[in-house]
Amino acid sequence: MRISATIAQGSASCRFPFVHARLEMLHMSLNGRIALVAVVALLALPLWLPLSPLIYIWWRRKRKQARAKGLRVINMIQADAIVAHAEASLPKAPADGWFAVARNIDRYLATVDSPRHWRSHAVLIALEFSPCLRLRAPLSRLPLEKRRAFLEDHLATTKGLLALPALSRQLIRMGYYTDPGIAQDLGFRTMQQRRASTARTTASSSSKTSSSKTSGSKASGSQQSNDQAVG
Repeated sequence: MRISATIAQGSASCRFPFVHARLEMLHMSLNGRIALVAVVALLALPLWLPLSPLIYIWWRRKRKQARAKGLRVINMIQADAIVAHAEASLPKAPADGWFAVARNIDRYLATVDSPRHWRSHAVLIALEFSPCLRLRAPLSRLPLEKRRAFLEDHLATTKGLLALPALSRQLIRMGYYTDPGIAQDLGFRTMQQRRASTARTTASSSSKTSSSKTSGSKASGSQQSNDQAVG
């Protein structure tokens, strides 16, 4: 079975190079996919290079808007993509609205020191512009129903040409389920809450132990005084 599948794949790659390229892409790592996107962008350099000054101004403007909203790391392109994906794929909005999901992800990326954060930024940018590969508007510009249909049809699995933006699901769900209100509704306690609870329990146990030792010392002293008085 495995041999016949290999032969079929080899014959398909000889007759249909595009099919072979897609089969190879299924086995690429995240870094490999990002590198492939970068190569395609470089090949298209003559097309978008004349627009680079406008792109730079637009990027700076989005970054400034994000800082005005209290975001420390991501810009508004990424925040809009997070909000658009969360609204279309998750059941209930947090108490502070869907933007709270973007704020939680920004807080995570700002506080956790990792050399791989650039991949999260790349995935979120790819998420926003992934519908453009299907000749549609960016994700945050699509109506809610069309957005849901796009996510279900093209970003439900991490396979194929849209595998890179599909990887944003895990990051967005992390930002959603670590929201204090959502976590409380689900009965889920965050790591910080578990640590605080453990610290309170330890402090309470230490206090009880200290109190019992103090009571024991007082009782022992009182007994010795009584013995001396009797003697």
